[in-house]
Amino acid sequence: MRRSAPADNPRLSTLDGVLQAAGRELVTSQSGGLLLTTSSVFGGDFLLSRIVASADPFHTVGVQGTLSFSGVPYAPLAPLLQDSPDIDFESELEVLSAVRERIERLTNGKSCVVVVRNPEHLDTASIAVLTRLAESAHIGLLIRSGPRSLIPLELEIALADGFIEEVQIPVLTAADITEYFADILGGTLPTLSSTLIRDVIGGSPVLLEMVTRDGQIKDLLQLRDGVWILPRELTLTDRMAEQIFRLIAAYGPQETDVLLTVALAHQIPLEVVVNLWGVEPVNSLLLEGALSQQEDAGQIWLRAAPPILGAAIRQRVEPFRSRRLWESVHHYLGDLTNTPGIIHRVMWKLSVGVTVDDGDVLTSAVMANRLDLPDTAALLLRLLPSDTSADPTGVAAAAEVQRARAEFYDGRTDLALSRLRNLVLSDPGPEVMTSVVNLTFQINLATGMGTSALAQAIRRRTAVSPAGTSAENTVVWWLARDLQQLAAGIIPEVPVVESNGLPADPRVALFWHLVAGELHCRRGDLSASTRELGLALDLVLDHEPLRNYGGHVLTRLMFLMAGGGFWEELTALQAKVTDGRAPWIKRLIGFWDVVDGLTALRRGRPESALAHFRTAIVVLRERDIKQFRPLAVSLAAYTSWLIGDPSLQGYVGEYRRLTHWGPSERRMLAEAYLGVVGDPSADPSARQANAMTPEAASPQVRAELSVLLVQGGSGSAVDVGIGITAELSDPRARSLHTVLTALADGNASRLVEAAEFCLEQGQELLVPVCLGGLLTPSAGSNSPGVRSASKLLSQLDPELQRVHPQLAALRQATRLTPREATIAADVAAGKTTKQIAREHGVSIRTVDGHVESILTKRGLSSRKDIGKAPR
Repeated sequence: MRRSAPADNPRLSTLDGVLQAAGRELVTSQSGGLLLTTSSVFGGDFLLSRIVASADPFHTVGVQGTLSFSGVPYAPLAPLLQDSPDIDFESELEVLSAVRERIERLTNGKSCVVVVRNPEHLDTASIAVLTRLAESAHIGLLIRSGPRSLIPLELEIALADGFIEEVQIPVLTAADITEYFADILGGTLPTLSSTLIRDVIGGSPVLLEMVTRDGQIKDLLQLRDGVWILPRELTLTDRMAEQIFRLIAAYGPQETDVLLTVALAHQIPLEVVVNLWGVEPVNSLLLEGALSQQEDAGQIWLRAAPPILGAAIRQRVEPFRSRRLWESVHHYLGDLTNTPGIIHRVMWKLSVGVTVDDGDVLTSAVMANRLDLPDTAALLLRLLPSDTSADPTGVAAAAEVQRARAEFYDGRTDLALSRLRNLVLSDPGPEVMTSVVNLTFQINLATGMGTSALAQAIRRRTAVSPAGTSAENTVVWWLARDLQQLAAGIIPEVPVVESNGLPADPRVALFWHLVAGELHCRRGDLSASTRELGLALDLVLDHEPLRNYGGHVLTRLMFLMAGGGFWEELTALQAKVTDGRAPWIKRLIGFWDVVDGLTALRRGRPESALAHFRTAIVVLRERDIKQFRPLAVSLAAYTSWLIGDPSLQGYVGEYRRLTHWGPSERRMLAEAYLGVVGDPSADPSARQANAMTPEAASPQVRAELSVLLVQGGSGSAVDVGIGITAELSDPRARSLHTVLTALADGNASRLVEAAEFCLEQGQELLVPVCLGGLLTPSAGSNSPGVRSASKLLSQLDPELQRVHPQLAALRQATRLTPREATIAADVAAGKTTKQIAREHGVSIRTVDGHVESILTKRGLSSRKDIGKAPR
């Protein structure tokens, strides 16, 4: 069910807070006024009206500079001088008095805001009068300017002196947007969605509010179980688009034509625009921030900025104007080779009624899928034939492959596989069959589904292969065979990557790095595995034709980094792909929160982890492209069990109702997590259907399985886990090995060392296991184990200290008695032992005993540390 955001919320947004503060300052401060330098595209006039509304003056006066009168003294002040026809313009004092008298008559001595527009065209004399005018307590000066570089020197001096202050409109971060959705709109926004929204709006709080506070927001966003679900593609409502489009209404005809043309084409070479319209409008739009420029392959390209402005323009531009602009520039667009440029060129042609060749439509659909735009791809594919029985050009069969890909990217994997099976039966040519095999293989790697369809497609592709297949293609097939074996847990006898050098062709090299990465993973070397997968990702980012593999490479890489505990590398990777270089990461929403949840869990923040898992599950219920929902549900159940959250049974029930469980290793992990909470499997037949045995899983997965068995009460699994982790070098495996060997040894000092090692490796969730081993039933509150455990406890995240059940005994053992708490406060206050003993009527020896107990419970070394320790 769709629901709109709450209409009334007492919380102020970041933008509301800034604008209300500016309005109050405008009418109450002793400073001269405020300067607003935000450009039109970022809502300069919108902000100005909000500031004036917040100031709520008795009267508002407008002053505007104009280029044609910029050299005429006092020309902008004419509306304020209409009552003084005989004024001596040679006297600044007389002009100032006349203006003050006019404002006095308008306001009767009450508050007034003078709004100044286009200050770059004000003459020096007018600026002098306005700044003197603003010295009056009841008059505020609000200056609306474009780029800061155009501000006159006199105003710059006033700014430097502090007489005029600049309104600082914040540029929102992804975290700001997450907070906005939670506090203002009342719902959780997935982590990756926050980043994507920030990029789309350019960090503008104005554009964020224009989109999210529209009454039609329910048509753009869905609120499901407290989580905001964004569409795959940015489709604004008509009202939203109109509001944003209105921001550029003040631009001149040339600037408007330039901006509309660039937006409709997505991007155009700078030299083309300059040749058609000249330098001035381009520079003006660049200064305003309505255009951005980017260098690629030695050429400078112009784009509409931020992207939401381009989307609004494409939605609102009139057909007649669009056709006129197309006629002006279309012969310059034929050489566009970048993916978005080709898509927008075809969409522009279609929108103005120009006939488009089927081949160009198919190419655009292929590229839309590369950019993870399945809705756009589906729209284009509707224009192409689907009858493969009468398909002399092969366009219909190729279009069917792209329809299947769009369905897969939209989370309809069963439908995509059904379409591919039918296509195989239709006997397409070798080229289409190769595409069928590639897509089916990609689906199988990502989801574990389609194994029989893949085998059928490979047999058919082999049967129709032409004679004389190139050696390069042979290498690709060998690599694909090895990758399929590795995915099934089988290490090839002679891996291709160890018998052949790195190929020069990017596509073959991509498969080479994928196979090398999976081979290292199967052998337990996660560092080498993530390095190879990182090289594969670089190839995807650098070569547009490889973008269809980006989702698989990135999910595998992030999952291995999180699983191995490579936290710094994971953070760097996430930053790398969220800087605009990987538009296809939209399909990873949901999975991203699974990784963030796993990271938070292992770093000792189980409540935060559960929030991430909940968000992931809601998103993946809608669209689970890579079958991560089973693991997300099992992790949520495990985390709920760990901290005693009442949602446990709900997640167990959801897991039982699943019909797909993802690839074999992930299914093993999911079932193992459910086994810990007391529900071993959703369906015994599903476990039997799992093609991979635990013995065939990667060493890291086998290590996790053994640890979960230990947690479930299997004592024999300790030795198994020690054996598996002995030769592994990733931070997670080393931490597991250290903890398991310490538990097997049972020595208190070994347990302390193990806990300290886990803290260093960022595996904080393992620390309570060690601390629990330090607290034997016979250990008193003053035992050495308690002191060591208490010291470690203070280094854990407060969230873990509060909710982890294994720390309950430690919290009880380290809780100060009322008398100890009083004496601790006395010691912290600097009182001596004698003073404390006298005040409480006890012996010095008794006080010393209490101090020793305090030191033990808080893990401190001396009494001087008591005052420094947190209470």
